[in-house]
Amino acid sequence: MSHSDSPKRIAIIGAGMTGLSCALELAKKSNGSATQITVFEKDEYLGGLSSAYSWEDVSWDRYYHVVLSTDAPLQEFLKEIGVVDQLFWRETKTGFYGKGKLVSFSSTWDFIKFPFISLWGKFRLGLGIIRSSRISDPAKLDKIFVREWLTTMFGRRLYEQLWEPLLRSKLGAARERTSAAFIWATINRLFGARESGAQKEKMGHVRGGYKTILDAAERTLNGLGVELITQAKVVSVGSTANGKVVVAFDRTNQKDASTGQSAKVHEETFDEVIFTTPCQTILNTLDAHIKTNPHSYWENLGAVEYLAIACVFLVLRRPLSPYYVTNLLDKRLPFTGVIEATNIVAPAEVGGKHLVYLPKYMPGDDPALKWSDEKVLDEFISALKLVHPDLEDEDILHRNVFRELYVQPLQEVNYLQRLGGFVTPMPNVYVVNTSMIYNSTLNNNAAVNLGKQCAQEVASASSG
Repeated sequence: MSHSDSPKRIAIIGAGMTGLSCALELAKKSNGSATQITVFEKDEYLGGLSSAYSWEDVSWDRYYHVVLSTDAPLQEFLKEIGVVDQLFWRETKTGFYGKGKLVSFSSTWDFIKFPFISLWGKFRLGLGIIRSSRISDPAKLDKIFVREWLTTMFGRRLYEQLWEPLLRSKLGAARERTSAAFIWATINRLFGARESGAQKEKMGHVRGGYKTILDAAERTLNGLGVELITQAKVVSVGSTANGKVVVAFDRTNQKDASTGQSAKVHEETFDEVIFTTPCQTILNTLDAHIKTNPHSYWENLGAVEYLAIACVFLVLRRPLSPYYVTNLLDKRLPFTGVIEATNIVAPAEVGGKHLVYLPKYMPGDDPALKWSDEKVLDEFISALKLVHPDLEDEDILHRNVFRELYVQPLQEVNYLQRLGGFVTPMPNVYVVNTSMIYNSTLNNNAAVNLGKQCAQEVASASSG
């Protein structure tokens, strides 16, 4: 085979849902042509924030995930990897905790009885949600602070009683810098989970959780000839004189036979490279190139601020409530909400036990980022007992803390103006990651859709 007949090589850095979706679409687009796709993942497992965790006979998602009926790209992905028939839907309920009360917010009657806002406030809330759901082009919301927009839409009193506590819980002090587009996307996504007729909220999951999805994705990609390399941390990416891209990666699971130390960094050459990792990771990897080739594209990537997460995962011997999500209006509680996954997932799928997530999203200056796991567990479980005073230590069979530094990109005012496209100033290098999710909350439907869109653009550029 001559050099001109050599297979085209494409590298994807990061095997989260965006990277896997991108790889699948590129493999389909190659349609049997001579294209070799390689996916590099620094961890020993696929999935990133969607990876699975196991304890005894419990195996479920490391973080909480659901599928909504409106998640068309995600459902199409599940179909392509052969697990859409394992998608199970369940009607869900929502709770609110405030002023020492835990109440339902799951039906029209619950709404009428809701004790935390007045009758007039309920009218303003319903009207505001309907009005916001009818906004088709939220670009103008990018220029408005969330406080200003919510006060205009719902009134000052309702903002103080409902929205401000929820935003404080979700964003901390960063809420004052956030654009209205963020909360609009949240309202729009959750409103879409309700059936238009009965206004009942329905959410879904794949039996076996994301382990089922990731195992199926791996089988599908392997069948299409995609190479998946785990425990391969990409340390640098550079250009060659002939327009190729060199990827240097450290195989952290390999040892040098003579020294017993980590094996040396490997290098491979590709025609195109696609980053799906967080902005800061990309900038670190491309540091040498950026220093000699500065560009506003890289400056905009560097300006993206992420919220970190510390998420307590509990395995209980009994349920806490009938609510999938309990929203919190009490300032004393250190976490964002209470998510009871086994109000969607049948307990039989996890050994008859019950799964609870207590997430806390934090900007980079939050003191809780430095808390030890022991302090996080103590603080969170003590606070959970305020919401559920009948919770006993004996009810908690297992507890753990999961952390990620770069999770939710913070959509500040004028974020849209700084949002770059997939094509970077570096030849044959592309970027697609969660910082590009706009007009939507952070979720796997948006991540899968972005990966597919980027792959289509890369394939189109290549064929052109």
